[in-house]
Amino acid sequence: MDDKLLIQMALGITPPWYVKDIDLNVSKKRMDIYLDFTKGTKFPCPVCNKLCDLHDTKEKVWRHLDFFHHETYIHARVPRTKCDGDDVKLVEVPWTRQNTGFTLFFEALIVAMSKEMSVSSIAELINIHENSVWIILAHYVEEARAKMDLSELDTIGVDEISVKKGHSYVTLFYDLHQSRVIHIENGKKRSVFKNFREVLSRKIDPDNIKYISMDMYPAFRGGAREYFPNAKIVYDKFHIVKMMNDAIDKVRRKEYQTNKDLGKTRFMWLKNPENLSDREIAKIRSIKDLDTKTAKAYRFKLGLQRLWDIKNIEVAREYLDKWHYWGTHSNIKEIITLAKMIKRNSHGILESIKQGISNGVVEGLNNKIKTAFKRSYGLKTEKCRNTMIFLMAGKLRLPTRC
Repeated sequence: MDDKLLIQMALGITPPWYVKDIDLNVSKKRMDIYLDFTKGTKFPCPVCNKLCDLHDTKEKVWRHLDFFHHETYIHARVPRTKCDGDDVKLVEVPWTRQNTGFTLFFEALIVAMSKEMSVSSIAELINIHENSVWIILAHYVEEARAKMDLSELDTIGVDEISVKKGHSYVTLFYDLHQSRVIHIENGKKRSVFKNFREVLSRKIDPDNIKYISMDMYPAFRGGAREYFPNAKIVYDKFHIVKMMNDAIDKVRRKEYQTNKDLGKTRFMWLKNPENLSDREIAKIRSIKDLDTKTAKAYRFKLGLQRLWDIKNIEVAREYLDKWHYWGTHSNIKEIITLAKMIKRNSHGILESIKQGISNGVVEGLNNKIKTAFKRSYGLKTEKCRNTMIFLMAGKLRLPTRC
């Protein structure tokens, strides 16, 4: 078979286009493929789609998938048309998007690699600039986001993550049923809910949202109530237990000043008993024997966690009332403060138990995003950052082939 015809078939080139010439440079490990079109061909106007005569051509070059471990470039003189009422326009060619120096196959490769590799690794492996990789990924992420189906969305999770030092945060909105990020806002003020509602209203009626799962951060509560007044606010187990862990650590650090046995035990109190090592179990028992406030606070944590094992909501309400009573009579300032806060927000906690709503998936995705941030050694722009978040946690339908 003729080598030009073989390459033409490999490229998927169809009439009126054909491979005119091939230049293989073994020493430079480079292949240049020159395309042309049949003389006299009329091309559709990119504006009105009417077949038009050729006005002129413009030379273009695109990076393609490597052939035989050789960097491969496609060259073509791209027609420009001018029909009645329209200016001179460059026609669309089937192997690339407008205004890009890469073929669709090459871009699909980058998208596929991004699921397993960092942008810097991709750029180094295929020998292009990192910025080019980001531009390609951003295009397909935005395209996929525009096609994201939110018609069944009724339960969302909200959480913030730190994106760099200096109290710089972004707020992420999640579709809890589909386990995916659906929107990103800078900061963590109540206005993020206003912006989210405006964006959401382009796809669905925001009043379709029935439940919003979040922590007890006042700005989030205020924003949710103002901009999603029909939705019920729920507080899931993860955030409540995290608050409990923070309270225990405050007790431990204060008590450590007079009891050095509590040194290097911070992470022990974060674990459930079944996850403790034999050495940690022995250590906790010895501390319990000293009748420490830290050990007492830990027992309050274990008692609170049992709330989520109760399936009957009335029984759960009675249990939470009892826990609150004992917490406020614990003589431990941090536990008393937390018990009062939990009591004030008990409606949201009980509603999450009743509906079986959990932000566990949110925390899993957050950890995935944070790991990606560390791997990327800092993201240069907000667009890069958001692109990475959606790649990691957006569950977008990105192209796998063209």
